[in-house]
Amino acid sequence: MVTAQRLRVNDGKGNRSAPEILGSWLTGRGNKLTVMARRGTGYASVWLDYQGTPVKIGYAVHAGGVVREVRWEEPWREQTDAWKSQQRSQIAALVAAWHAERPEPQEPEPLPASVVGTFEVDGFRFAVEPITAAEHVVLCLVSAMNELTPIADLLHEGGRICGMVTRPGWKAAPEARRRRWRAEVESILLRAAERGAL
Repeated sequence: MVTAQRLRVNDGKGNRSAPEILGSWLTGRGNKLTVMARRGTGYASVWLDYQGTPVKIGYAVHAGGVVREVRWEEPWREQTDAWKSQQRSQIAALVAAWHAERPEPQEPEPLPASVVGTFEVDGFRFAVEPITAAEHVVLCLVSAMNELTPIADLLHEGGRICGMVTRPGWKAAPEARRRRWRAEVESILLRAAERGAL
């Protein structure tokens, strides 16, 4: 049974994007799973209550209240397809209810001026944003409200990518997808270098 809870975790700063508990349920084996998310990120994490200690076991990527993908950490990737399907249904129901309860405003804020380019992969929009060090850029997932969630750090030399490290929660992204991200970022950086934006 799914129980929706409207708890907001106080981060001490009154941050409007503090994590919220969307709800919890018990699996067929009696394990309690909980979904948490931040407004405007398109990302929700799945936690297992392990003897009173929360353990992150997966995450869902969503947009407009619709779950697009659910990824599981080891060893939960080895669960049966039926188990994964049941948990995905619970996650999708909680995300949809959470989104419907407080839909995002219709007009997104403009992207920060520091963003040098954007691209789309599998229906999701990404932005490339340089950081203080000239050779360091961050790849961000762009929410419907143009809020940026960092997912990877990249080093480059004149726009040519030297290395990429995904951030926690994104390390399970398939290699083909990471290669696509890298190629898209490099293309954006090379164009930015040509026009002197780096």
